[in-house]
Amino acid sequence: MTLRQIALATAICCFLITSAYAQAVTSGQLFAGSLLNIKAPESEGWKVISSTSTVMAFGHRVESTNESYVAMVSFFPLPETKDHEEFVALIKQAVEKDTSTDRFKTISTNYEYTDQRGYPCVKFDVVTEDTKAQTSFFGHENLVLQIYSLYCRHPKHPESGFVISFSHRGSTLDEALNVPAEAFIEGVQVPEK
Repeated sequence: MTLRQIALATAICCFLITSAYAQAVTSGQLFAGSLLNIKAPESEGWKVISSTSTVMAFGHRVESTNESYVAMVSFFPLPETKDHEEFVALIKQAVEKDTSTDRFKTISTNYEYTDQRGYPCVKFDVVTEDTKAQTSFFGHENLVLQIYSLYCRHPKHPESGFVISFSHRGSTLDEALNVPAEAFIEGVQVPEK
């Protein structure tokens, strides 16, 4: 999941969140699957904004503001890597390659390897300025985009990876974003069977 894809999902969120097409979900609602079990974010007001064979995305828009949240899980092909350092470098290269420097101005970024889940993952956190954030059909503004994510190699399908991301876009930082982000990331797990 790249910054561009997250920004697109955020824009889609802004338009679909109020439409009849977006499906409301309950706090922590479980979406069980053969590759991953995904729990909806643990708060009210979330809707499914995308559900395909490779992406599951939830959106939440704060009424009467340009503030929105997106929680997303996405699958992607993942080449083999020889060690932890190469895995981190691969994720970093993919994120940087797909990030438009014309649109996004990075404020802070962090990549960190973890095997806390028992399989290889990279924590990726970024704060960036989205200089072309679409806030209405024709309107654009500069907004802050915060993303907490976890990129992992699937333990049962090592040729595949998945990313779990939780983002906020608004005029200011959400200083407590790590709390719901970590809860959402923890709520996405590989089924035991």
